[in-house]
Amino acid sequence: MTFAFTRFDLMSWFPRRQTLLPLAFIVIVGIALPVPGMAIAASAFVTSLMLSTPFLGDERDRLDTLYGVLPISRRAIVVGRALSILLYGVVAMTIATVTTLSVAAIRGTTIAPELLMTGYAASFAIIGLPVGVQLPVLFRIGYSRGRLVVYAPVLLIAGAAWINQATSVIDGDIINTIPLEVGVGACVAIGTLGIITGTLLAVRLYTTRELR
Repeated sequence: MTFAFTRFDLMSWFPRRQTLLPLAFIVIVGIALPVPGMAIAASAFVTSLMLSTPFLGDERDRLDTLYGVLPISRRAIVVGRALSILLYGVVAMTIATVTTLSVAAIRGTTIAPELLMTGYAASFAIIGLPVGVQLPVLFRIGYSRGRLVVYAPVLLIAGAAWINQATSVIDGDIINTIPLEVGVGACVAIGTLGIITGTLLAVRLYTTRELR
């Protein structure tokens, strides 16, 4: 039932203009900004911002009422929704990778595999954090009351970067000394923890929510 719901969920919100246009934004970022890996970073932020889109569709089309009468468990709905969001992230990351490699080939530059690996790991963490924060809130109170939480992870990351730039709490030279395996492993761990924690908490909160 979980995979069946994932398929239904993707069909309900993926083929929409407001969902597809951000994917085009990833291509524009990859072409316009000469810094390698920017498209990959953009795909992560796009995915985190699009996380609330299916919840908006639930309210607009009154799908929550439908979920309440369908012979499907709340757990299957939450896990299926999480999978559909991650699949959107995979599509976004694929577009970002193709754009990055294509632009590099046109410009005659070489993209180091380490850069791609770091970009993928960091993007996974950037996606995992919003899933951990937004998924429980949106499943508990819906899009209308919880839509502002969509911007919380982005603001948190931007705020932390600004504070570090102003205070130099974390030295850039120290970051450069961190082994690649350690940095990638830490990002993967953060992303995995966010996805698992957010999904489990969302299941618990959504189970007790009254759908009407």
